[in-house]
Parts: sequence; C-alpha cells; structure tokens
Amino acid sequence: MKDLLRIVMSGGGAILSFFSVFEACQNKNLCYNSDIYNHELTRLKMTRFKGFTLAEVLITLGVIGVVAAMTMPALVSHYQKKVLETQFKKAYSALSQAMIPLQSEYLNCPAGSKTEIRNLLFAQYNNLGVNATSKLDYDNFKTYTKSNSSARIHANCLDPSISAGFSGYGVTTVDGATIAFCTNNTYGNMISVDTNGFKKGPNAYGHDLFFFHLNLNTCNLEPMQRQWRDCTADDTDCAGGGFKWTDGNCSKTSDASENGFACTKYAIANTCPDGSGKGYFDCLP
Repeated sequence: MKDLLRIVMSGGGAILSFFSVFEACQNKNLCYNSDIYNHELTRLKMTRFKGFTLAEVLITLGVIGVVAAMTMPALVSHYQKKVLETQFKKAYSALSQAMIPLQSEYLNCPAGSKTEIRNLLFAQYNNLGVNATSKLDYDNFKTYTKSNSSARIHANCLDPSISAGFSGYGVTTVDGATIAFCTNNTYGNMISVDTNGFKKGPNAYGHDLFFFHLNLNTCNLEPMQRQWRDCTADDTDCAGGGFKWTDGNCSKTSDASENGFACTKYAIANTCPDGSGKGYFDCLP
C-alpha cells in the first residue's frame, strides 16, 4: 500500500500510469503492489533522457564567441562616447554656473582685468566644490582624429609651455574636470576645459578638451573659433613673430595639427560637424 501511495503522490504522470495498471488489475480481479512497481520500472527503462553532445556545446560556444567579437568593439566605443558626453555636460554646466557672478560683477571683460576675473572665476569653483588648485602636467595633446598634435597653440590654457598669463595652473573640480585660465591682449581672457582631467585620456581636442573665451565687451562665455599657433616647418604663409592665425576646424578628414580646437560650438549644440544630423558625441571619430 505504501508503494501504491508513493506513486500516486509523485505527480500527474504517475497517477495516469497508476490508473492504467489499475484497469489491468480489474480485468484479472487481482492487483498486487508488485504489478504497479514492475510497470513503473519498465516505463522508466523505456524513457530516453536526451541532452546536448560535446560537439553541439562547443559549436554553440564558438558561435557566441564570434558574435561577441563582432559586437564588443562597437559596444565599448558607444559606452566611451557616452562617458565623454556626460563629462562634458557636467563640466559645461559647472562653468556656466561659475560665470553667473562674474557676468554680474563685470559689464565687460578686458584683458587688463585678467587677475580679478581669474580670481573671481576660480573662487566660484571653490564655492561649487573644488579639490585643489593643481599644476598642469600635460606632455602632449591630440587632434580631433586622435593623431598627435605638433602645434603649440597659444589659446590652449592647458599647455604649461605657453606664455599667455596664468598658464600652467588650473582648478580640479569634484567631478575630476580641469579648468585652466589664460589671457592674450588681443583675444582677451580664455578658458580651457579638460572634462576628465589631465591624468585621463584621450586628451584630444573635441573629445575631452574644449576651449572658450570671454567676450571682451559682454563677458559672455563663447566657444573658441580661431586660434593662433607657432609656425611649423611646413608653414609657408607665416606672419611676423613666428606664429599664425588659423580658422578653427572640426573635421574627420583634416590632418591639421590644430584640428578639433573649434569643436566646442558643436559639442554645445550637440550636433555632428559633418552635418549628418547625429548627436555630437555619437559621431566622434
């Protein structure tokens, strides 16, 4: 009886099997526990338990590996671009907040007021939360296409070798961005931003490096459009003084050493410079 009860409680399949045996027992007017036990044992022996072969498992793993190898680079690239986008938005938002008191204090921002303007700007970062005033330690910069830039751009406040005022030092925000300030008597007060700090790459124009200047007449924060740099051996149209003015570009096809210096306006507008309609960071080279 215990054997009979165990089969009934084991599940629906066993119950159905039990009734089929019970009918057979009724036909011969006698039913033993051994009849039920032998029937179930025979049924289990006839059941085939199917599984995957080793070859099938290896083929499946191989297919998964191929798909992963094809998709992982694109996924990693997409993730890195989203990180750069988030860092830019945070750094630009903090810079815009720091500019509010400065614009209220000064009706214009002449180069002659550079010391007061710089001190007030950096003081706002202290209010927003700044780790420390840090010495800049950049050894190289990259262009928009991530080739090494050989240009010594005077409007790059992040470059400790330039002679424009206050070069070589900046503030590091709690988010890790580096803000540098420098001045030129012609172009005025300028601000350079490394959205993830000099210790992290790619240190490339238009990727994590962006450049602004303060409008001389209104103190408005504006993206850099033109810049001047030292002449190189390849320059044939260099002006006196060993430097030249160049129009800013932001192009995937340009090999200019200052390529990407004027990408800031596209990043602010979140539009691709090639006119494709994509978001700025979605079309980074």
